[in-house]
Amino acid sequence: MVKKYTISLLILFLLASAFFAKPIEAHTVSPVNPNAQQTTKAVMNWLAHLPNRTENRVLSGAFGGYSHDTFSMAEADRIRSAAGQSPAIYGCDYARGWLETANIEDSIDVSCNSDLISYWKNGGIPQISLHLANPAFQSGHFKTPITNDQYKKILDSSTVEGKRLNAMLSKIADGLQELENQGVPVLFRPLHEMNGEWFWWGLTSYNQKDNERISLYKQLYKKIYHYMTDTRGLDHLLWVYSPDANRDFKTDFYPGASYVDIVGLDAYFQDAYSINGYDQLTALNKPFAFAEVGPQTANGSFDYSLFINAIKQKYPKTIYFLAWNDEWSPAVNKGASALYHDNWTLNKGEIWNGDSLTPIVE
Repeated sequence: MVKKYTISLLILFLLASAFFAKPIEAHTVSPVNPNAQQTTKAVMNWLAHLPNRTENRVLSGAFGGYSHDTFSMAEADRIRSAAGQSPAIYGCDYARGWLETANIEDSIDVSCNSDLISYWKNGGIPQISLHLANPAFQSGHFKTPITNDQYKKILDSSTVEGKRLNAMLSKIADGLQELENQGVPVLFRPLHEMNGEWFWWGLTSYNQKDNERISLYKQLYKKIYHYMTDTRGLDHLLWVYSPDANRDFKTDFYPGASYVDIVGLDAYFQDAYSINGYDQLTALNKPFAFAEVGPQTANGSFDYSLFINAIKQKYPKTIYFLAWNDEWSPAVNKGASALYHDNWTLNKGEIWNGDSLTPIVE
């Protein structure tokens, strides 16, 4: 009996030794689209594991402008001149920068694609946003508020308003298709800052909850998701949900875990250590990002080195930040070099080397 017991212990010891001798592989995190392209799957998994690293764990980012009207590589060049590094993520908005147009579909422009394709091939990744024109009107009216009844008409594809929305979505999908054809994964950020009162798809009053409005927003988000994913078959998108940090109801608009890959905040602030919403968003158990950031007072005095230090101390699950351009840019404020050279920061060329992702080191 003693001999049998000793042998059993020996077997258990050997099995345990074999288990602990092997490296424990991190679990795979997949995009919400089960048909995502292989590269997009790899990028999603890579991003999700960045917080497990001891350094090189937060992607830098910058906004390049509104397609056709203001987009260029000038912001990337300014940051490289100021900091000696290029941002890992470069942002474009497919809407033409608040420009009123005779036909609503003309408010969509995808000419930034050629630069985004080059950026990916040279070690960066694009984020595409949509400051959508208002389908309740024939043109523009980007910030004109609408009633819930008007919102319902936009959701109905048989109405004039619904057809306007669909015309824009079709042009957006055409642009995204071009990127997919080139194998470029996209951080796709539609309908952002929905908890604010400045965009037609969001609230209409300052911090006033409207449950019907929230429900309509979720329907709109899901409509866009299903159109891009199911109708158009786009399999290279990583879906980013980003409410405004300075308004309430940050998670009320959340369309559900099946529709979002990355949660984040759009945050304009004076004190980087007092940004609201990090705990609420990370509680959704998705990778977290600052999808749009900048100083609340844009006078050139903001110190971006405080922002990366705040990420380390208060928001350590952050996987990327995207700084706005113009007067909000790190290039015209303080601390750009410290921000882009911090040992936590990853820049262009440190994600993708032309044919594979850099190794996940944990």
